[in-house]
Amino acid sequence: MASLFALFIGACDDGRLYEEIIDTPEEGRVAKLTGTLQGLDRWAAGYSVVIAGFSADSEYAVITKAVSVNDAGATEVVLSGISDEVTDIEFCVVNRLRKRIITFDAMEADGVDTLRLDVGAMNVGMYASLQDGLFNTTCVNCHGASTFAARGLYLTEGQSYDALVSVPSVIRTDSMLVNPGNAKESVLYDALATDLDGALSRPHYEMVSTQSTNWLTFIKDWINDGAKK
Repeated sequence: MASLFALFIGACDDGRLYEEIIDTPEEGRVAKLTGTLQGLDRWAAGYSVVIAGFSADSEYAVITKAVSVNDAGATEVVLSGISDEVTDIEFCVVNRLRKRIITFDAMEADGVDTLRLDVGAMNVGMYASLQDGLFNTTCVNCHGASTFAARGLYLTEGQSYDALVSVPSVIRTDSMLVNPGNAKESVLYDALATDLDGALSRPHYEMVSTQSTNWLTFIKDWINDGAKK
């Protein structure tokens, strides 16, 4: 009976939340992930670092397996049971609906029976993903890529965390840019999610809202989880 129930849950992606990554069957192709990872434990509840298989043009994983590391930070994870439906294998982060949130590395599943994905040494923490995925690609153009940083806020790698977390805002001096554990009282989140600063705030919202990753939810979850580095 338990096996039948697990099979039913795995077959229906009906919007319900999944507390655990579903075990994979033993049939089909195999993918092997190797590497040395940092920050695996830096994610808020509801996110899972996995090796996953995706079908074409879908943001939801067909099959997943949680990634773990040994005491030295090394990982060697085997994902079995990869069906012909899967066209891409990704080392990524998914939410409870198995929707892709962040992709660290990927390869085409081009009919090879055994796929190998060696990602080398990598920081896969939640803040590192925010830095790589948003700050480095979008924000540093105005916040520190040259000699100029708008409002004195540097979001460049190696500087952004200390410039944000528990730092008073120059916009709202009675509040912090990032108040660990409280996104609603964090000016960073307000500036992206609302019209906090009028015309100066609106472009920030427009930049994050046009990207594939829901950065507003991502930042809110990161802050509410304690704004870990």
